[in-house]
Amino acid sequence: MKTEWFKLGIYTAAYVMSFVLGEAGLSAPSGLCLIFAAAFLYLSEYRRTAYLLNLRGLLALGLLGGEGIARFQLSRLSTDWTLETWLSFYLFYLIFDLSAQHADHAGAIRSARSGDDADRSASCSVVPDPLASTASIDVRDVGGVPGRLATGESAGPDLRFFRYAILGLLGISWAAFLFEARRLGFVPLFTVDTPHAYSYFHVKGVHYFTTLAVLTPAVSMLYLGARRKHGLRPDVLTLLGLLLPIILTILMVSRFQFMISVILAVFVALLSGRRYKLWQLLLLLALMIAAYVFITIERAHSVEYLNGIFEMKDPSTPIFITQPYMYIANNYDNFNVMTRELTVHAHGLRMLYPFVTLSGIKFFFPSLAQGFPLFVTKEELTTVTMLYDAWYDFGLSGIAVFALVLGLVSGRVARTCRKDQNPFSVLLYAQLAFYYLVSFFTTWFSNPATWFYLGISFLLYLAYACTVRKRRRE
Repeated sequence: MKTEWFKLGIYTAAYVMSFVLGEAGLSAPSGLCLIFAAAFLYLSEYRRTAYLLNLRGLLALGLLGGEGIARFQLSRLSTDWTLETWLSFYLFYLIFDLSAQHADHAGAIRSARSGDDADRSASCSVVPDPLASTASIDVRDVGGVPGRLATGESAGPDLRFFRYAILGLLGISWAAFLFEARRLGFVPLFTVDTPHAYSYFHVKGVHYFTTLAVLTPAVSMLYLGARRKHGLRPDVLTLLGLLLPIILTILMVSRFQFMISVILAVFVALLSGRRYKLWQLLLLLALMIAAYVFITIERAHSVEYLNGIFEMKDPSTPIFITQPYMYIANNYDNFNVMTRELTVHAHGLRMLYPFVTLSGIKFFFPSLAQGFPLFVTKEELTTVTMLYDAWYDFGLSGIAVFALVLGLVSGRVARTCRKDQNPFSVLLYAQLAFYYLVSFFTTWFSNPATWFYLGISFLLYLAYACTVRKRRRE
């Protein structure tokens, strides 16, 4: 416990120093303080748990690291942060970490009283340091979720269930894509001089099912792990489950869908016990960069067009630095604009939007889904941080409650997944890990697509559990 308070003390000191330097007009040192805080918190969590994909560490790395990058203020769109912006970012992680810490410790006490930890010790072993070897990276337990598919004495995965799941996801996503293409009359990849083709490629209600493709590579990695456990080599379905969804994201020229597909698959592989050599990870990174650049080119965004929007203080900054910088930094500047210009809060309607949409309530009460003005630095730059809607709804109190709830859920999920024998718990955990790592990008938990993916994953979790129980009864 003393270590935890020391960690948060260092975090607070770094934040105060960043604020003081920022108010003095020293942007770069201010940013470095926050980047230091992000790295320190992540490494502290890694040392505490030996999990590279620890949720508390990933949120620090994604959210605070993004704040540090934003504080460099390399664009003319960047402005001095308001006191509300500083307090929101500082209090969010502080409350999140304390509540996650409480949930984890409370769970440990309950487990100790019930003797559950002793019973599970064999399945909760921790690999000391997965980065100890440069020749081969052992990642059996790097994410806070031990590799049930690689170890343990579970009943064994039902390979047929994985086959049905992969075929079902592929069938649904491709059928929905073909329906949208026929209804709209175009495929984004084959358009000419249409920078926003993907934004127009959207049929209400149907597009959710098209983007289910992002889950398929991750499920395929679970299937691959199950086959390896039974001494079987990868089959054709494994390959199709990995490649067809990637092809679909390229046809839609969606960089985001491409990135989430690949990263979820990698996270699931790591969490499930897959070992990678360093050259394999470097090759994967090179392929991801190549595909990302290809999709960017096909989106017809010229360098002149992007430089004109980003308004960098140094116009000679290379575009390969400018683009990723602005996709991170401007999200925090958008939040800052909101704290200055918002006069009436949404009182929960922004955060409840996924429920209003997915439940169909909006068709009966359209006013609940009414549009709210988006406060941004520039109309073309609309991405925001994970905290945006919480502040939009209730201000600083909304930030505090959101952090409290998310921390309690994260602590419970991390502890539960360490003991869960259902492989689809890995899929659920991997999604949370991804959202935390890129928490600078959008309002994940007030986005209907996020809850749609989590909902489908949870249905697969329940269906697998029912399959296992049925097999045991037979």
